[in-house]
Amino acid sequence: MEEIRKVFSYAEEYKSKIYVAVVLATLSVLLGIIPYYLVSKLMASFLGEGTATITFILRIAAFIFLGLFLKALFFSAAMKYSHQAAFDTLLGMRNKLADKMIKMPMGEINKKSSGQFKQIFVDLTEDMEAILAHLIPEGISNTVVPLIVIIYLFVIDWRMALLTLAIVPIALYIFSLMMKGRLKKLRGYLQASQSMNSNIVEFIKGMEVLKIFNQTTSSFEKYANSVTNYKKFVIDWSYDSWPYMAAFYVVVPCTVLFSLPVGALFLMQGSLTIEAYILCLLLALSLGSPLLRLTEFGITFQMVTQKSRIIDDILAKDELVERDNSLRPASHDISFNQVSFAYEQKEVIRDVSFLAKENTVTALVGQSGSGKSTLAKLLVRFWDVQKGKITIGGIDIKDMPFQVLMDSISYVSQDIHLFNTSIMENIRIGRPEATDDEVIKTAKIAQCHDFVMATEQGYHTNIGEAGNRLSGGEKQRISIARALLKNVPVVILDEATAFTDPENEDKIQAALNGLLHGKTIIVIAHRLSTINEADNIILLDEGKIAAQGTHRELAQKSELYRLMWQAHSESIDWDLQVKEGTANA
Repeated sequence: MEEIRKVFSYAEEYKSKIYVAVVLATLSVLLGIIPYYLVSKLMASFLGEGTATITFILRIAAFIFLGLFLKALFFSAAMKYSHQAAFDTLLGMRNKLADKMIKMPMGEINKKSSGQFKQIFVDLTEDMEAILAHLIPEGISNTVVPLIVIIYLFVIDWRMALLTLAIVPIALYIFSLMMKGRLKKLRGYLQASQSMNSNIVEFIKGMEVLKIFNQTTSSFEKYANSVTNYKKFVIDWSYDSWPYMAAFYVVVPCTVLFSLPVGALFLMQGSLTIEAYILCLLLALSLGSPLLRLTEFGITFQMVTQKSRIIDDILAKDELVERDNSLRPASHDISFNQVSFAYEQKEVIRDVSFLAKENTVTALVGQSGSGKSTLAKLLVRFWDVQKGKITIGGIDIKDMPFQVLMDSISYVSQDIHLFNTSIMENIRIGRPEATDDEVIKTAKIAQCHDFVMATEQGYHTNIGEAGNRLSGGEKQRISIARALLKNVPVVILDEATAFTDPENEDKIQAALNGLLHGKTIIVIAHRLSTINEADNIILLDEGKIAAQGTHRELAQKSELYRLMWQAHSESIDWDLQVKEGTANA
């Protein structure tokens, strides 16, 4: 019941509709019992005193029709209210999950794949509809009405009531066999389902690579195995359950299995009237449908509650601490003070301290895995530091309201994400209130305007899912335009020119250089030639600062920096030699 209360708590605003649905559903099930009662009266009129007349028969028929009509009407109204509450609640749950993810550290989010989050947001959340729209109103009604009928059976004849209930122990025994090991199997089912969802999403995202290398679904082993495992698990589970399920669905409706023969014996002995016998049999038969429906909800409840725990697990995750204050930095000097950070148990940042002064360019360089991008992500609180602190203008970023922090920083990542909408709207995400003219002006600075105007509808061209209609360099320039439009005092460029073609790289660098006034710029670069004019270069090695200074100072005092610069220079020379060789050929 704890899970029911949790799911029901999501519908707190709409609980009045749930209550109305329960009442209407209960009336609907109760009205479904009335025809059985009326038929018993009709049969008794023939078998008893023979008082049946055409008028009486027509009256019974009219009441039966009215009862069935009202049953359908009340059930329809119950489903209307329960579904309104259910889908309003699903909207609230998805919004709550989205808000939770925004507040969660990226480390927690990265533990799950996009396929797993898709299943949580779409499939598992949708399954909560079964509880709110069906299980609560129909489950309660299909419990209350059989109880009323059984009490009435005891009033008529306690012996017939007990005979009717004699089927319950048999049904429960079969049900226990059917449910044996179900929780373990259910967890395995959910795990297989999540794995399949995750690998299907990965398969679709990697379709371009699969086509290039002429791979088939069978050769994409993870995809094929996860689909096969899911199929095998479901079929094996079904084979185990089907015999018991078939037996259960045969036994439960047989509520007259004992009352029919034994009741006939009572009738012949004269201890039970024909009217009571017929009424008890028909009321017993009326219990079959509600009891089966109730059992179905019991099975559904177990599955849905397991799924709800996955959602609850997400909602219970720790959030980034949000301070309730109005602290705003007076300046935008950025200081890392003895900062350390670990992913799980692996330490990737070790006792890092440096100062990025306002109106200067600070570059982070180092070999792959040295911690450059991690430092940038700690600054925007994708994670919180575990030791030390990061300050902006002397204020610990943990003490700043998250909105103030985000309003102070533009972050251009090497992992670009564009939305399935127009170029104009993708750039405008940087500042939603910006006018079209402001967007276009920024796009020109970021060297986007020419390729944008070459598209079919210019700035109103839809760029497809994840911007797949654009080249890597074009995507990168749009992401830069988005950050420039935000126009904030701190700009982080995480290898922001990684996919920019050489023809436009100089133009973008010039545009970025023109925006340095009054801003704190942190650049993460893989091309050392792009940051040799930086005011301060931080050289990282295995999560520690190996050296820092200007390009000239590092070239003189750091062996590691000289090796990196030599490798970078040789790569440029190699590129030129290849081009020259091609030209000579």
